[in-house]
Amino acid sequence: MKSSRLPYMMMAFAALALFGCRTASSPYDYRENWLIREDPTRTFVVPSDLIYVQGELYLSITNLPAIHSYACAEVGRERFSGIARVFSPLVTTREDLEKALDWYFKYHHTEGRPFTFIGEGEGGRFLWDYEVNNAGRLRKLGLVASYYTETSGHHFVTEEMVKEIKHAVSRARYKSVWGRDMPEGMINED
Repeated sequence: MKSSRLPYMMMAFAALALFGCRTASSPYDYRENWLIREDPTRTFVVPSDLIYVQGELYLSITNLPAIHSYACAEVGRERFSGIARVFSPLVTTREDLEKALDWYFKYHHTEGRPFTFIGEGEGGRFLWDYEVNNAGRLRKLGLVASYYTETSGHHFVTEEMVKEIKHAVSRARYKSVWGRDMPEGMINED
């Protein structure tokens, strides 16, 4: 009986492989790997994008609800409504962040569209390193502002920062604001 089912199981598997399964080119193809990933169709309504990486990195499923709530409180849609679409990837390493940003630039960004980086804690350090290593390319792509802090804590993203981002987007000029408690060497003297 087992041998009579084998050809049918093999055909079903082949059909799934050909028609029903999609192989992802990046883990960031899946919404589950983002704390926040806004709809790409909002490009006509919202003039810019925001990449946010928080200090508490994704380490296990148990801390996911807390870091999701934190991200929504800091940069959720309500905060940046009409200003920016928000993208906040789940990352544990610099390589994860690079994959997420590569995915964003490939699928959700057009050259010249203004975008902002906000990073806190260890995630902020990853984002800052990425910016330093890709500064010319990022400005050409449309980076208009970056905000970093060494520590992570509620209310790093203030209403004043939101206003500054809105102003930077409207002027499409780069501005870097380095946050509180940054160690020496992470201060940009633009």
